[in-house]
Amino acid sequence: MTINQQQDRPSGEPAQPQAGLSASGNARRRFTRAGVGVSGVLMTLASQPGMAATTCASPSGSLSNGLQSSHRPDNPLTCGGNSPGFYANNPAGWPSTPTSTRHFKDIFPVNPGQAALGELALVDVLKTNGKRNGGNSGKGPFKSEDLDPHNVASHVVAAYLNIQTKRSTVLTETQLRNIWREYQSTGGGKLGYYAPTAGIKWYGDDIVAYLKTTFHQ
Repeated sequence: MTINQQQDRPSGEPAQPQAGLSASGNARRRFTRAGVGVSGVLMTLASQPGMAATTCASPSGSLSNGLQSSHRPDNPLTCGGNSPGFYANNPAGWPSTPTSTRHFKDIFPVNPGQAALGELALVDVLKTNGKRNGGNSGKGPFKSEDLDPHNVASHVVAAYLNIQTKRSTVLTETQLRNIWREYQSTGGGKLGYYAPTAGIKWYGDDIVAYLKTTFHQ
């Protein structure tokens, strides 16, 4: 699929975070904006005080009838995962498997354009979660903006570790793998996307915004 065949992204600069919002609040607003074409209800609820937990849902569930999932007593989904920075700096917080030295490509397939990313150890992928706008982030062995401009891989690794440690149960390993696989098969980097439902495309920054809603921040 060519760039012209893909759904056009909104023009103009992204909206600046509103004053007074926490990091998790900004992430949830970014995520709900990505899905507003499917469900305006998400935007409304996420904008109300105390309603941030409504985005604690699977990708497709968050865009349809998944709003109830985080409130059902018989299905207590959790979004208490840790961020890439936590795992990069807290080896004791890792599960027994996988080890921090395991290669990224051993768990998540990487397309040829991002092959160097696959050769990194998981802990080094986490350390690429730095600056986006030119120059080396100082936290990883390569310029994250070159191979992973939106730091999708570092957030995927964090989400994977959260699943393994059961800190977050809203996203399954299969769902996470599908998100990454589709993002890679459609180009990865700045061009790749994941379609949580028909007619909606989440590009790299949208995927990161969703994954952040599963973190405790």
